[in-house]
Amino acid sequence: MITSSSFPSTSMEIDIVPATSPAPVAAVVTVAKPMPDIPENIWLDIFGYLTLEDKFKVSSTCRTWHRILADPSLYTHITLDHMEFNTLVVCLHQLCRLAPRIRSLRISNCHSSFISKTTVPVQNTSIMHHFPQQPGMHSLYTHITSFTLPRRREEYRKLGFTLHQDFSRALVILMEQSQESIKCLEIQDNFLDLEMTELIFCIVRYGRHLEHLLYDANKDGGFVAPEVVSAITAACPNIKSFRGQHAISDTVLRRMMTGWEDLTSVTLAPYQSPSMGTKEVSLEGLWSLLECGKVETLELLDLSCISNENVRNMMLRVKHLQATGIEHPTNPDTDINHPFSHLASRFPFLSSSTHHQQTPPAARQLPGASVRHLTLTKYTSAPLTLPGFAALLKLLPNLETLKFTTNFFTYDHQFQGLTKDIYEEEIVMVERMIRGEMAERWSSNPSLSSTSWSADWHAPVTEEQRLRAGMMRPY
Repeated sequence: MITSSSFPSTSMEIDIVPATSPAPVAAVVTVAKPMPDIPENIWLDIFGYLTLEDKFKVSSTCRTWHRILADPSLYTHITLDHMEFNTLVVCLHQLCRLAPRIRSLRISNCHSSFISKTTVPVQNTSIMHHFPQQPGMHSLYTHITSFTLPRRREEYRKLGFTLHQDFSRALVILMEQSQESIKCLEIQDNFLDLEMTELIFCIVRYGRHLEHLLYDANKDGGFVAPEVVSAITAACPNIKSFRGQHAISDTVLRRMMTGWEDLTSVTLAPYQSPSMGTKEVSLEGLWSLLECGKVETLELLDLSCISNENVRNMMLRVKHLQATGIEHPTNPDTDINHPFSHLASRFPFLSSSTHHQQTPPAARQLPGASVRHLTLTKYTSAPLTLPGFAALLKLLPNLETLKFTTNFFTYDHQFQGLTKDIYEEEIVMVERMIRGEMAERWSSNPSLSSTSWSADWHAPVTEEQRLRAGMMRPY
């Protein structure tokens, strides 16, 4: 029996009866009754559970399904995951043809076999000078992604690789079609050399209504130019969540806090400046962010300003505010070097002493009180020990979840004479203190207290740690 059930309107059954005698073979064909009509809204609900690739495949089944699967309402939340670059571009072009009004777009774990495997020659003038008769020795080979942007562009052109242009054309069309509806854009864990595309242009040109922007762990390492982050800040005023390891300094942070009034989630991490080396947000910049009282989710990735001494100083500032009712001991009239002194009207701690006296202390939120979720990593910067964690919990009295990641290598290079036994003993004391504090805070909700703290004390050694260890090794 052969049954065809791929079509929504009819089905056919064919019974083939083999001959048991010299008589001719008999074939009985039975046409079943048409399937009952199903309302289109039911089909839309069913097709809503399919992945994007499955929707494209199923749409070729019959005309009815093709028409239903062209409904833009099926393409409001798009996830493009684990795709080869060519497949990703094809899907984007298919979406452009459907002209959807996308609300969220996520591109993650996509890769390009061509980019990951291609190596190109690098001419070595020294070898050419010593071996002029052996052309094969004139070049060394390196991965194509190790070159600067102009050189990569030239190499891609020579090799006829055009997927970056195809990706850009599709993304521009898609973002333009959805510029009034798209709220969330997440691009994470991709090896695609997106620096070669028009991604930043699309965000700046068509991202005015974006509220959540995640760009992290991609091949290019984030938005590495402060000018890019500043442009996004100006072009996307509705951002609530800005995640990823981007070029954020005190100056950029000022613009973010003034331009993004609804910012509640942000990532702060060091970045490499071509002219000045490693840069990051300073202690006063971080304090100002806490003082702003808006951020609820905070990621602090390997910041030097997070140390035992600095956290304790911020905690003491908060105690001083609680005791005196004054928002901040700093007066902008006397501390003209304060990085946020020109924003006195926006931040209570920079306003005049007269304003402090007129505002009841109970009506103001202390710095750090808004933070509910904190993620900390420590690899190359000064690590926290028990006193630092204790001060951190006092600085953030309403903290609900705390995640911490580090390894022995971090502590070993900061504390002379440290052994693994001492390290493990420190871990036990920190774990006991934090779990006890969290259990006391959330005693009314035991399930919350058990999940509020998570730590990885034995994370793999990073490439930067290996590099620094090599640089510091005596010879």
